[in-house]
Amino acid sequence: MILIAVVLILGIIAAVIGWNLYKKATTNSVTAYFTQTLALYEGDDVQIMGVRVGSIDSIVPDGDKMKVTFHYDDKYKVPADATASILNPSLVASRTIQLAPPYTGGPVLEDGAVLGLDRTQVPVEYDDLRNSINRLLTDLGPTPNNPRVRSATSSSRRPTVSPARASSSTAR
Repeated sequence: MILIAVVLILGIIAAVIGWNLYKKATTNSVTAYFTQTLALYEGDDVQIMGVRVGSIDSIVPDGDKMKVTFHYDDKYKVPADATASILNPSLVASRTIQLAPPYTGGPVLEDGAVLGLDRTQVPVEYDDLRNSINRLLTDLGPTPNNPRVRSATSSSRRPTVSPARASSSTAR
């Protein structure tokens, strides 16, 4: 009975080690740094031109940026100068990482490559957009030196017609 348990445990350990070796041999891992990773989670997709080619392994803070480690199947080629963008395909779907541009020839991204902040992009968040618009409106809005902007028609005075003139012009 103990012999069967030992063989079973060794078999499970061998299967786990074999699976990890197979995964390592058939995928490329990349580390990318993003300024933020809002709504991006481990297990989310990595895509090339909208096709799922891998997934996100880990997301950890690294100072003032986020370190994202992901893998993709090595049967897909990615250019050495590729960029990684976080995409939000719809309002309800989880986010993905898109690798671009598609491979057309030349050197490929190596296993273990690192993409710095200069090669990653994040989407504009609604709050950031709203704050930018508010800041713009505040900068362009009324100031103590110019409290109100008048249009040409509202600031000009209309000519007045005297009652005597008005009656003489209608009598003609």
